[in-house]
Amino acid sequence: MEWGPILRTIRRNKARFGLIAVEVALTLAVVVNCLALIAEARVKMARPSGFDDDNLLQVESTPFDEAFREEGYRRNGLRVDLETLRAIPGVRSVMNTGFLPWQGGGSSGTFKVVGKDGPSLRSQLYNADEGLIDTLGVRLIQGRSFNRPDVERDTERLRQLFASDRPRGPDGAPRNKFLQEVVVSKAWAQLAFGDGPYVGKLLEDSDTDQYQIIGVFEPFYNPYAWDIGDYAMFYGNLGSSYEAGSDFLVRAEPGQAAGLMRTIEGALVKQNQLRTVKVQLISDVRDNFFGPQRMIVVLMGLVAVLLVIVTGLGIVGVTSFLVTERTRQIGTRRALGATMVDIVRYFLLENWLVTSIGIAGGIGLAVGLNLALLSWTEGAKLEVGTVIAGAVLLWLLGLGSALVPSLRAARTSPAVATRSV
Repeated sequence: MEWGPILRTIRRNKARFGLIAVEVALTLAVVVNCLALIAEARVKMARPSGFDDDNLLQVESTPFDEAFREEGYRRNGLRVDLETLRAIPGVRSVMNTGFLPWQGGGSSGTFKVVGKDGPSLRSQLYNADEGLIDTLGVRLIQGRSFNRPDVERDTERLRQLFASDRPRGPDGAPRNKFLQEVVVSKAWAQLAFGDGPYVGKLLEDSDTDQYQIIGVFEPFYNPYAWDIGDYAMFYGNLGSSYEAGSDFLVRAEPGQAAGLMRTIEGALVKQNQLRTVKVQLISDVRDNFFGPQRMIVVLMGLVAVLLVIVTGLGIVGVTSFLVTERTRQIGTRRALGATMVDIVRYFLLENWLVTSIGIAGGIGLAVGLNLALLSWTEGAKLEVGTVIAGAVLLWLLGLGSALVPSLRAARTSPAVATRSV
């Protein structure tokens, strides 16, 4: 019995009800996409690296004296630095490496499986020493890691190899090939070779130099510009230079990382004052990496909340205006026997119908906006559950916003209404 009057009222007030429907549609489209982006960002921020992040520190030693230009001086200094760091109480493990967790990038290369046609595969690529597994806090699941003889041998071999330009053949490839032993992440091994075992498998780079897997570890995750966060190769090498200095990862005993920062800096500067030393917590590096994403999450959350509030206020305003405008009609219905429940139900049904029209349009708009985001940016794919939750939220918002004006209309006295002009 009430649908007819409701539809006639909507036709007579197209602009007012249309405004509510459009507002609901825009709110649904924006809010559900914001929620999808927030959910994806939270998943990324919650993903573990697989390392002992809370107890890791990075140490950067940057020389400023000409003495460091001499290779022998640097190499001896590097070994002394490693001994000094390992002797500090509270230090559990140390490695010399260019790898910095949570920096959002690093070093990488492309490789192919030896003897197999197919595309080149990209992996992160870093030097390391025998402290690799213990320092990161990962699990060695196949083979072995580097030992000190491995690292010494490969450091010297690589130094001699790149001391001068390598002779190349007519095809541009080096005439003298080398075989490098590597320890890789399980995800990278699976990408390249499928199912294991992986120890002894060979990869080659664009120069057809070969890399033989001697060990596999898990887990590993380090966000990268390319989608290679799970893929890593480490080769044995003590790395340092005058321009870049030398870098270390230090794993502290649980709960002692922050307290070791000044101790490490002081010990290294005391050992050699011809350089600057910077120490930072990996947990701080991670916080800095996710800082912009946290800000975006907060801003998107604020946008979603503000849109919902504005939409709710809009529904309250329009419903209140319509109640005031129809005071006489409400009083007439009350005089003819309509109860307070009948009046409230009428306005809630009217609001539900308009809100449903807006939600229907908003679902289509939300899907279109999501497709655009996925095409133009790294947007999050919209899930059906998110859309349903958004629709339910706006239905409840609409009914809740219309409830107060509806109750006010239901309390209208028939006598007062009949005197209204």
